[in-house]
Amino acid sequence: MSREPVKLKDELLAGRPVITFTSGVSMEPLLHDKRKKNATHVLVMPMEGICNVGDMPLALLKDGRYIIHRIIRVDEKNGQVYYVTRGDNCIGCEYIPQEAVLGVVKEIYGKRKTVKVTDKGYLRYVKVWMKLYPIRRLGMRLRGILQRVYHKLRKKEEKNV
Repeated sequence: MSREPVKLKDELLAGRPVITFTSGVSMEPLLHDKRKKNATHVLVMPMEGICNVGDMPLALLKDGRYIIHRIIRVDEKNGQVYYVTRGDNCIGCEYIPQEAVLGVVKEIYGKRKTVKVTDKGYLRYVKVWMKLYPIRRLGMRLRGILQRVYHKLRKKEEKNV
């Protein structure tokens, strides 16, 4: 995601919901970068209790960046709750301590429609998307390999010209 004014953190800690833009490609195809035509905004409600698998928490990382990724597992270590999160368009995971979570996405505002995270269609999407992860991971790795091969061939070609 991105760095946003401190106001976002302050509003959520004060118990007030926030509507904010999304940036980056880590949560595509669901959330789109603010610079794209189909940019999305999200309604983030302040954190209450513990998040569940499938939720999209807004967390403030140690380096000052905000991140919204999907929870794929909830772990507990030494009495501390950690969320294992992954972007829908990512292979790797992050381990987010519960105290880093400021709120949870409850609604997604796209160009043409609003989606509530309680809608049956959205819940089906989350279930299918998470089950397809092994296939998506394989596809992303293959794409990465093909891109590297392509770039090596182009460099070789440029040297020969």
